[in-house]
Amino acid sequence: MSVVEQHLLARLRARHLALLVALADTLSIHRAADRLHMTQPAASKALRELEELFGTRLFERYSHGLRPTAATQIVIDHARIMLSEMQKLGGDLELLANGAQGKVRVGIMPVAIPGLLTRVLALMDKEAPRVVTEFHEGALDWMLAGLAQGKLDCIVGRLGEGTAAAPFCREVLFEEDVCIVARAGHPLAKRKKITPAMLAAADWIFPGADAPLRASIRSFFADCQIPSPIPKVESVSVLVNLQVLQETDWLAFLPHQIAVEYQKLGVLAVLEALNEWTMPAVGLVTRAETRPAPALQIFAQLVRRVGEEIGELRGRE
Repeated sequence: MSVVEQHLLARLRARHLALLVALADTLSIHRAADRLHMTQPAASKALRELEELFGTRLFERYSHGLRPTAATQIVIDHARIMLSEMQKLGGDLELLANGAQGKVRVGIMPVAIPGLLTRVLALMDKEAPRVVTEFHEGALDWMLAGLAQGKLDCIVGRLGEGTAAAPFCREVLFEEDVCIVARAGHPLAKRKKITPAMLAAADWIFPGADAPLRASIRSFFADCQIPSPIPKVESVSVLVNLQVLQETDWLAFLPHQIAVEYQKLGVLAVLEALNEWTMPAVGLVTRAETRPAPALQIFAQLVRRVGEEIGELRGRE
């Protein structure tokens, strides 16, 4: 262990970590002190201790507040992870006291829910029944931030561009196409062939402008020499899209497996609009520099097993 590591271990306290995060979030000693129920002089003293401890100035002081220095971000990133790990430790110890063997916190995208999630949970119940699995659904950027900060242990979803960043390790599970859907009984649902002109004339729910699918949509209509339609709504929420589709004649894109499940229920119709919509594969994302806890190792192994089975099935279709 280096002299620097020994120095940090001997003097760094949880209150220092909490103050760093509060200062980064508020850029104000006064607001950070209020958040942590400290006096402002005590917060200022703790910040001086931190800067002495790290041997560098962490924030520039201005009349209107604070500004992080170039050295600050790496310190804050580690502080967030350490605080998150401490919070998780407290929760895990409580679970252990009640008979559980651990907990895995998973960020999940809708594309992974129908075919993968239920099968993984069935295997978890059989092979690791005392491991608690906690799921969080949201936008990929939000989940990647949670993973980087230690609030999530892994993400199962589309391997978008952000998943290739250095803090993360990603692996492909299977490919999942998207298809065009409408409410059951929509006028286009009975057509055996739907032309690009029909699609261009329809009202749409599109994913956000930065979503990978939007590039495919633009390319499709450009290749057909037809202006891309302007969407009525931009949404990646399956729940929102389902509700809107049932009450309108709008169209939307859904992952193939989700669309098929809702078509079986008579809620949606999958339209016969032939085209390949390029999408990132579905995969597993973890933090690159962290040794996975036993609960995460078990969950990841089962995700890989089910993902391989799904991939083989897709290959035979």
